[in-house]
Amino acid sequence: MADAGGVSSQQPLYEKYPISSQWEFKLKNGESVKGEVYCTDPIAEIVVIQDSENDIRMISLSSIEGESRKEDDSTIEQKKIDTVHVKKVLEEREKRAIRLAQESLKHLNPKAPPKGQIVFDRLLKACNDVVWKNDSIVVLDSIIVEPPYTRDDCKPLKSAKQQGSLDRVQKIVSSITG
Repeated sequence: MADAGGVSSQQPLYEKYPISSQWEFKLKNGESVKGEVYCTDPIAEIVVIQDSENDIRMISLSSIEGESRKEDDSTIEQKKIDTVHVKKVLEEREKRAIRLAQESLKHLNPKAPPKGQIVFDRLLKACNDVVWKNDSIVVLDSIIVEPPYTRDDCKPLKSAKQQGSLDRVQKIVSSITG
């Protein structure tokens, strides 16, 4: 590709002159051409411009003496709006990620053995209402799972009549090996 008009031989025309971008070209014959990029042709080394009267001009890169990208006030304002929107979205994502990380840290028990943490995490996924009580796991305020966290270590709390829940917790616990 020619190095006309300041175009690098390594930068594709579609990157240098993006479609719908506004440009003003000063041609070697002294003429000035302003308009919106309609398309580019890297083989023929031309930029196709549509001017304000909707006329189409094909400009050869070799005829360009100087160029400048033009942005009207609405384009600049839209970029500002887009930037503010992107910042807000990123801030919201960051806050959510921090909140989720803090929430997941609440579920860690550094005093529990690895199997206990695995059982806790699995029960939390299945039941949502799971908390640590020292090194025991309390599920749905009605079932306690004590170390070493086997099926036989799942017991109802008090006089809870949660046989269905107990069976489910026992199944989950027994599915964990290790």
